[in-house]
Amino acid sequence: MTESIFGIKAGWKKKLGRFLLSGLTFFALTMPFRFYFALMEVTEIRPAAALPPFFGMIYGFWGAIGCGIANLAADLLSGYSLSMSLCSLPIQILMGLVPCVMWYGIPARGETKAGFPKMDRSAHVVKYMVIILVDSMLITFLLGLLMKYFHIAEVFSQVTLVMFWNNLDFSYMLGLPLFILLVFRQRRQFSLNERLTLIFLLLAIVAALLTGTASWREARTVSTERIYLWNRVYTDVAITLNVFMATGLLFLVYLEKNISGPLEELAAAADQFAGQDHKEVERNRQFIREFQVARTGDEIEKLSGSFKGMMTDITDYVENLQAITRERERIRAELSVATQIQADMLPRIFPPFPDREEFDIYASMNPAKEVGGDFYDFFLVDENHLAVVIADVSGKGVPAALFMVIAKTLIKNHAQFGSDPADIFTITNNQLCEGNEAGLFVTAWLAVINLTDGEMVYVNAGHNPPLLKRGQGGFEYLKAPAGFVLAGMEDIFYKQSMLKLEPGDKVILYTDGVTEAENEEREQFGEQRLRDRVNQMESAGAQELVTEIRRSVAEFSGGAEQFDDITMVALVYRRKANAKRF
Repeated sequence: MTESIFGIKAGWKKKLGRFLLSGLTFFALTMPFRFYFALMEVTEIRPAAALPPFFGMIYGFWGAIGCGIANLAADLLSGYSLSMSLCSLPIQILMGLVPCVMWYGIPARGETKAGFPKMDRSAHVVKYMVIILVDSMLITFLLGLLMKYFHIAEVFSQVTLVMFWNNLDFSYMLGLPLFILLVFRQRRQFSLNERLTLIFLLLAIVAALLTGTASWREARTVSTERIYLWNRVYTDVAITLNVFMATGLLFLVYLEKNISGPLEELAAAADQFAGQDHKEVERNRQFIREFQVARTGDEIEKLSGSFKGMMTDITDYVENLQAITRERERIRAELSVATQIQADMLPRIFPPFPDREEFDIYASMNPAKEVGGDFYDFFLVDENHLAVVIADVSGKGVPAALFMVIAKTLIKNHAQFGSDPADIFTITNNQLCEGNEAGLFVTAWLAVINLTDGEMVYVNAGHNPPLLKRGQGGFEYLKAPAGFVLAGMEDIFYKQSMLKLEPGDKVILYTDGVTEAENEEREQFGEQRLRDRVNQMESAGAQELVTEIRRSVAEFSGGAEQFDDITMVALVYRRKANAKRF
């Protein structure tokens, strides 16, 4: 027996509290019955008999001695002799200690170690009833020896039999409810077994009271001797209690085996499974292998099997999710590299030609996803000619990005051979159409600018018209016939146009991600709002134009998600320079 059971490890304040609570409760319940419900010279109707086993089992030594001292005080106040009262003191202390020793020293069926008294299983109820039976027999025998010593009654007599029934009956009728209510106070709910135990106990008490009343009436017709009357009443009450409790226990055993037991195991398994780290898949599979489906042959077995199947499905799902997550992380890492590669393909160092004063150029691209289908480019074809291109591939993501790489490479390669813009698009279109099973296409705008005299030759393949500012005027859209998109159909011949830029003229190129950007009300930024905004910045340079347009679009969109790539190029033609003609 551990020290904690007897309260040795408890502090003095806790020991004193247990002692006083046990003693005062016992004394308060004993005295009214001692004075008003005496059965004979040495006993009375004694509901307090349930308290020593109760306090002994929950408080150990201090609960037992508290009840013993309180009984000594009650005996002395009732007029019992000091010698007899002192002799009965150790017996009364044993009445609380014996149940404590038996409860904690003898585990219930199916247990390796006894715990705090709980009447949540039929095995615990049976154990309690057996302990009370043994305790009542032992205490009654010892009291019988004491009464024989003081010449009050024989060891085995009707007096001792009434004492025995007194202790047994009240420990059943009051002790069981006290333990159940104590557990309810701790956890604020009854288990199914505890509820059924209370129901059967209530029925047993009602039946016992009715039986006791009937026995009293019947016994009075036979004898008026009080000891005979109460012996008959207690005997019939005990028989009724035991019959009802035995019936209830048989039902509880069946219930535990077929319903509540499997359900509690299932609930415990569910809690344990829910509390596990589901990332540890192999550990979860080991738990599932060890889980035993209840073999009840009814809906409980079906529920248990379904739960095992659910655990298996969850574990499979987590394993698949981990595999998918790992794959997504790998793809995300590769897309991050692809994003960097795509960004490196576009000119990003500004100013790109620090030694050239004929023009100022700035560009940016913000993809809607990790990689985008928009692209821009500018490069010197030769010493005197600058090529500028902006394009938008249909679709988004990786397919559009791959198609963008091909289109950008073809356009730049053909432009560097000195071909006219129209010829560049014609050749590029036919090459893009080859093997284009995905059906992607490109809208593009290309210009080659003679830096000597400002002559700009341009071609449009279905792209948004650029904004042009000339002299002291404002920005206006450059309206020119737009040809068919690239990669849409083979053997398309594109037509080019020409205009002459003067120093100070500005050109803004953009993709439809700018004008079609939406806010939370699904309104588009639009061409009109774009033109009005850039006209408020007539004196701005190329970088300021691009930066302010991007800021305006972001401010307009608010919290709305960007659904398309946003790409812009701004060019300011400054002055003529001496160079060879193209």
